[in-house]
Amino acid sequence: MTDGPLKGIRVLDFTHVWAGPLATRVLGDLGADVIKVEAPWARGPAGPRPPADEERYRDTFGDDHWNRQGVTNKLNRNKRGLCLNSKSEQGHTVLTDLVKQCDVVIENFSANAMRSMGLDWETLHAANPRIIYVAMPGFGHSGPYRDYVAYGTVVEPMCGLTALMGYGPDEPRVTATAIPDPSAGLAAAAAVVTALERRDEDGKGRYVEMSLQEAAIALFGEYFLMEQMGDTPKREGNRDPAVAPASIYPCVGEDNWLALHVDSETAWEALVGAIDEPWCSDARFADNTARMAHRDALDECIATWTAHHDARALTEQLQTAGIAAGAVQTTPDFLADPQNHTRGFFTELGNDSAPERPFPGLPIMIDGERGDGWRAAPKLGEHNREILSDLLGMSTLEIEELEREGVLHSRPPG
Repeated sequence: MTDGPLKGIRVLDFTHVWAGPLATRVLGDLGADVIKVEAPWARGPAGPRPPADEERYRDTFGDDHWNRQGVTNKLNRNKRGLCLNSKSEQGHTVLTDLVKQCDVVIENFSANAMRSMGLDWETLHAANPRIIYVAMPGFGHSGPYRDYVAYGTVVEPMCGLTALMGYGPDEPRVTATAIPDPSAGLAAAAAVVTALERRDEDGKGRYVEMSLQEAAIALFGEYFLMEQMGDTPKREGNRDPAVAPASIYPCVGEDNWLALHVDSETAWEALVGAIDEPWCSDARFADNTARMAHRDALDECIATWTAHHDARALTEQLQTAGIAAGAVQTTPDFLADPQNHTRGFFTELGNDSAPERPFPGLPIMIDGERGDGWRAAPKLGEHNREILSDLLGMSTLEIEELEREGVLHSRPPG
């Protein structure tokens, strides 16, 4: 386990996809002992799906490709791996016994899944009255949508964000990144820490229920306030609804861009001082009201100027002058960014199945540290024996019997 403020807290992690695994990754990064529970088929089949050629498939992906999935390895670092068939009687008994040894159970299944597994709140609380149970289905455990199928890409339009995005009134757009997932994941991590603090006060467990939709709606409160005040938000594309210039502008090279945001007359004066071209004194751009009225012309002028500059060099020049500006970065860009290197944000993690790669670190520093002793995501079932032996006191013979009976797994079926 890693060192951190949550050291000594144990989490039984039933999560999948993005929101839940992100929440438990944060807890693991902060020092919690997170036990990642996976079904044997959670990472897909062991062999290729037809009509793939099996020999070529193995030459390309190796004998344990399921342990090298990028998203799995990104979201599950600092966890121990347990792979078992929870539908078997022995598997269910193992999970119930582990609940007694844990502080937190967290899942993001559909609303009825844990009850169908015989692991609902009432069962968990009876097994361990101090347990904190966090459920985070797409629409919560109540309401007319509780049984709706929910992915971030579907929930996102239902939280109001899609209605705000786009380049005009007839063109709503989605982010294509499922924003409700990470917003719910971070909210869940905060909820766990809050529930742990409350438990320290009264010794009682907690039933924490969340909704992806609600977690996403909570991000956009100011827009709902605008609507209530009779000012319906408009789709502004890359622009700011209140100030100009504020947009994304082309720079030298293919697909290189600069984000620029001028929020005061002081910043505007600094910008025109840097540009120093005749149009800077045009009456159409004399103040923010005038610039807002002539944004198309202003953006065209600025784009013509930025198109002759390198995005990173221009960022440094404008920031030195006190102007909010930043180059639009791709993955290779921010991996090489000296700011991220200086602060040690990325961490190199790997194992004998997946070579070391840089992963985003914890965006929190406590007393100047992000955490020590981090480890790569577990291979499927990597810690089966360790967990059952250390936490449940099972003997080697007992564990081997569970392996023979198909309760414990370390590779997918197929």
